[in-house]
Amino acid sequence: MIFYKMKKYFILTGILVIVTGLSHYFSGLLLHNDISYPTIIAGLLMGMIIILGGCELFANGVECLAERFNLSHATAGSILAATGTALPETMVPVIALLTARGEHKSEIAIGAILGAPFMLSTLALFLLGITVLIHRGLKKRSEAAMNVNLSALRFELLFFIGVISSLLMVSLLKIHSLNIIAGIAFLILYVLFIHYTLKHESMDGEEYTEHFHFAYFLGCPRRLRWIIGQVLLGLFFIITGAHLFVDYISRFSIKSGIPALVLSLIITPVATELPEKFNSITWTLKGKDTMAIANISGAMVFQSTIPVSIGLIFTEWRLNTLEIFNIISAILMASIMVMTILTKKKVPAPLLLTGGIFYILYILLGIVKI
Repeated sequence: MIFYKMKKYFILTGILVIVTGLSHYFSGLLLHNDISYPTIIAGLLMGMIIILGGCELFANGVECLAERFNLSHATAGSILAATGTALPETMVPVIALLTARGEHKSEIAIGAILGAPFMLSTLALFLLGITVLIHRGLKKRSEAAMNVNLSALRFELLFFIGVISSLLMVSLLKIHSLNIIAGIAFLILYVLFIHYTLKHESMDGEEYTEHFHFAYFLGCPRRLRWIIGQVLLGLFFIITGAHLFVDYISRFSIKSGIPALVLSLIITPVATELPEKFNSITWTLKGKDTMAIANISGAMVFQSTIPVSIGLIFTEWRLNTLEIFNIISAILMASIMVMTILTKKKVPAPLLLTGGIFYILYILLGIVKI
C-alpha cells in the first residue's frame, strides 16, 4: 500500500516537473525572432494542456472547499470560482495602469477592463449554449436548457445590470469627482454582493465531488490546507498556461501576417477568457449547471465592480464608441436573460446563443471603426 502511494506521488511529481520545465522551455523560445510553425503549434498545445490541467485542479478544489463550508452551488460558482479565475487576468490591466508609462496606458487599461464583462456576457454564454446543445444532441440531457438556481441567477443578473447601467451613466457625464465617488461605491457594492450571495440556498440534488485529486495522487487528507493548496496550484497553472497561450497566439499572428484587428477582436479575447469558459463547460458536462453559469455571472459582477472601480479612480475614464457598445451590449444581454427567466422559468440554450449576435456586432463595429 505504501509503495502504491509512493508510486503515485513520484508519477505526479514527475508530471509537474516536466510540465513546469516545458513551460519555461517554450517561454524561452519566444525570445528567438525566428520560430517555426511546428514550434508555435507545440507552444499553443502546451499552453492549452497547462490551462486544462489547472482548471481541473482548481474546479475540483473549489468543489471540495465549497462542501467544507457548506456553500450552495450558486455561491461556490459566483464567489469562489468566479473570483479565482477572474482575479489573475484582472491584475494584468490593473498592474499596467498603475505601473506603465505612456499616454495610451489609460486607453489600453480601460479597453481591457470593459472587455472582460462584455466577453463574459456574450462570448462565454454563447459557448455555454453550444455546450448544452451538444450535450442534448448526445442524449446526455433531457432538454436543451440549463437546470440552474433561477433565484440566484436572477439576483446576480439584476445586480450586474444595476452596476453596469450606473457605470454607463457616470461615463457619459464625464465628471471626474463623480467617477471617484462611483469607484468607491462599486467597491462597497461588491462587498454587499458577497454578503447576499452567501445566502443563496441550495437546490434539491446539489452534490459535490467525492474525489479529491490531492488525496488520490498524494494521499493528502481532505483538510482545509491541502484543499487550498490544490486551488492555488490550479490557479498557478491557469495563469502560466494562459500567458503562454496568449504569447504564442501573438507570435503566430505576427509570423502569419494576421491583421492586428483580427487578433484584438477575435483571437485574444477567446484566449484570455479560457479559464472561465473551461470551468463552466466542464461543470456543464458534469451536470452542475448552477455552478457553470454562476461562474460566469459571478465573474461578470466582479469584473464590473473591482477593476472598474480602479479604472474610475486612477484614470480620466474617457470611453470610445467600442467601449460604450460593450457596456450597452452587456446590459441588453443580461436584460434578455432576466426577462426569459421571469417568463419561461428556465435558461434555454438558444437564449445563451444570443450572446454570439452581440459578439459578431462587436467585430463588425471594430472593423468599421478601423
